[in-house]
Order: sequence, then C-alpha cells, then structure tokens
Amino acid sequence: MHIEDYRIKLYILRSSEFTMPNKLLLGVGNDIRGDDAVGELVVRELKSEDWDKIDCGSVPENHITLIEEGQYDLVVIVDAAKMGLKPGEIRIVPRKHLGVFTMSTHALPLSTVMDFLERKVEEVYLIGIQPKDMSLKEGMTLELKEAKDKMIELLKKDEWRDLPRLRRPD
Repeated sequence: MHIEDYRIKLYILRSSEFTMPNKLLLGVGNDIRGDDAVGELVVRELKSEDWDKIDCGSVPENHITLIEEGQYDLVVIVDAAKMGLKPGEIRIVPRKHLGVFTMSTHALPLSTVMDFLERKVEEVYLIGIQPKDMSLKEGMTLELKEAKDKMIELLKKDEWRDLPRLRRPD
C-alpha cells in the first residue's frame, strides 16, 4: 500500500462505521536486490482481512509516521536479515540483537524504526528471513520463495509467534 492509499483508507475508515484490523504488517526490502524483496513480497501476496499491510520498500520511516498511538495493538515487520543461518530460515529477531545482525538495505536502522513504533504500539516484532543472494537483480532464490510462502501461511494461520527467536552466536 502506498502512503496516499493508506491515508485515504484511514480517512474513510475513521469517518465510517467500519473498523480496521488491529494488526499491521510492514514489508521492508528492495525488489531489485534479489532476496531482499522478501518482506515486500510477503505483504503484497498475503490475502487476509486480519491484517492491514504496508509495502514500505526500503524506507519504512516514510510510513511509520502515519501510525497513530492506539491505532494498532500489534505491528510485525518482515525483512531480509543476514543472521548467519541457512538461506530461507526465519526467526523472530529480538530488539537487543539489532546491532549484531545486518538487516536489509534501507537507510534508517530498524532499531530506530522499532523505537518509534514501540512508543505507539503495544507489541512490535521483527521477523528476519535469511537471504542467499542480495545482488542487483530481480527475482528471489528458490530458498527465499519457499520462505516467503511459509511466512504467508504462518501469518494466515496466526502461527507466526511459534517461530524460533534468534539467539546470539556464542
């Protein structure tokens, strides 16, 4: 969803009797950097009435300022993350690990994005998917396509919280 589309939707919902989902999914990435597109594609391909979704591209900071305090109970961010795992492995990345592992190719660190969101939303989660190839090219590797499909299913079934948490390397 683009910023203007989101603003229009927000205006319509606030001025009507409809209620918005209390969960927001943010997809972060760059679709011309191979596997880095995984977060964006999860958001684009998820078909669910339970989630509001925003395709943030590589600039989540341009979208999070639209979120108002109390608007959502839960925000989940999906992004490619170099975590030292096998390509396609998925982890919930605790906030304290953000300085240790390399996230996608966006300008503002996700730690800053999460700090901002945590002031407005009760629960904020970052889900990292280990990329294989983030070179300049369109299309993801097979491992990341499979991980994307798995992530979409976990979100649909509301089983994403069962994902393992990333642990610091020893």
